[in-house]
Amino acid sequence: MNRERYIELDNSGTGLTKEEWEAGWHWCYEWDGMLVGPNTPEALCCSCSHPAIEAWKKTPEAKALMKEETTPDDEPYAGDDALDYFKKL
Repeated sequence: MNRERYIELDNSGTGLTKEEWEAGWHWCYEWDGMLVGPNTPEALCCSCSHPAIEAWKKTPEAKALMKEETTPDDEPYAGDDALDYFKKL
């Protein structure tokens, strides 16, 4: 799914093609009706039991995304220096 199609669907809330649904795209109940599909972080914890998403969760691509999503970032405002960081802003 390309960006323009995602925006079109997200704005309208309808219109998934059979091919898009079969690829795993759906209006996710877990995410209050958000458009979710493969390669989206939200799909990692989707509990809709969509067959394509459940299969995707087992792929190396999904596992890499999970690792990326669960690895802490080196955020400049994390830890004990948070107040000092925001004072500098």
